[in-house]
Amino acid sequence: MRRYNYKWGEGMWSHALHRISGLALIVYLSMHIWVIHHIQKGEAAYDSLMRALSTFPFRVGEALLLAAILFHSINGVRLVLMDSGLGMRSYKATFWLVFAACAVLGIAGGIAIVFFGD
Repeated sequence: MRRYNYKWGEGMWSHALHRISGLALIVYLSMHIWVIHHIQKGEAAYDSLMRALSTFPFRVGEALLLAAILFHSINGVRLVLMDSGLGMRSYKATFWLVFAACAVLGIAGGIAIVFFGD
């Protein structure tokens, strides 16, 4: 039997976070379809749902959704560029560059969503 020694380096974190953010986007899409479904139940039902979804916990969820979208998209572009062989040889450096860009954009956007959203 072969024994595998997994190392939690940048490649494993990139893989895990890409999969987790993809699952988060699937959950969001399902919730989005459910919310849009409430339009046909009438204006009052939709407005009531929108008031519930604009509370603080859901705004935090929207900020986390922004982080998932940013990481999944930017990391996806990084993976395509690395797989196509366009001169990106250092997967560690590019992972940290993607992570830093997502952190800066995610924190700025998250603050705007949570504290200054409608």
